[in-house]
Amino acid sequence: MSQRDTPIVHQRRLRGELRKLREAARITQKQVAEQLEWSVSKVIRIENGTSKVGVTDLKALLNVYGVTSSDEIDPLLDEARASRKSVWWTPYRPHIDPQLYVFIGYEASAVRICQYQALAMPGLIQTRDYTRALVSGFGDSRTEIDRGIDIRAKRQGIVTEGGPELRFIIDEAVLLRFVGDPEIMIEQWEKILEKAKLSNVSVRVLPLRPRDAKAHRGMRGSFSLLDLPGDDGHVLVLEEPLRDVMVRDDQQDIDKYVEAFAVLQELAMNEEDSVERIEQLISETRFLLQ
Repeated sequence: MSQRDTPIVHQRRLRGELRKLREAARITQKQVAEQLEWSVSKVIRIENGTSKVGVTDLKALLNVYGVTSSDEIDPLLDEARASRKSVWWTPYRPHIDPQLYVFIGYEASAVRICQYQALAMPGLIQTRDYTRALVSGFGDSRTEIDRGIDIRAKRQGIVTEGGPELRFIIDEAVLLRFVGDPEIMIEQWEKILEKAKLSNVSVRVLPLRPRDAKAHRGMRGSFSLLDLPGDDGHVLVLEEPLRDVMVRDDQQDIDKYVEAFAVLQELAMNEEDSVERIEQLISETRFLLQ
């Protein structure tokens, strides 16, 4: 299994195919449940991706849908097996929010990530000290904090030359908001500049006083748009105040945020000016520390 060929991509493909097969057979979810003596909620969970389907259950579903050809069955069985393979984030499943768990899988699978951050530095380019200072203010236990830092550090493995295309737009307020002491902020700013040198990484700052000073969708909060491999589509991830993330794959929602990201790019500084702004913050802060 390659870096972006993750279980959640196979699960997404499989549930999409199962939904198509059921609809082609003109069978409702309730009828499927009745024939297999399952609960309707089990069929729903399989189709919306909150429950993985095992090989035995998959064969039962395909039988109900009238799929008997091995040419059709075998690829779906392969998808089911691949969707259940273990990855680095599997051991964390019992300890984190289910939506965050799903998000991590999609993030590791993405070929392109476009992210706008309104409140904190993008997790993929945070330093460990910044992350610790950030999550320490949330009231979590030491164990939860350490676990969160480890997860975030492992997620950052995709931020390498040759990794997915990463486009970050960071609100200038995030850069100005100190999380931890000045040394932590300097190290964090320097890490952003380091990662911005990668050919597949773009970092742009949304100024507090843009030329076109108007309200924009980014003021509603942080969000990410993830492009998955091949024809696997797109995923929208919203960060909300009282939860880690909310993952959506509704195309209408995605289209709205694609448009919103385009507007934010128009309002943001270009990459060169963004680098200069961050370098300015480093210089000013170092001067104050003298």
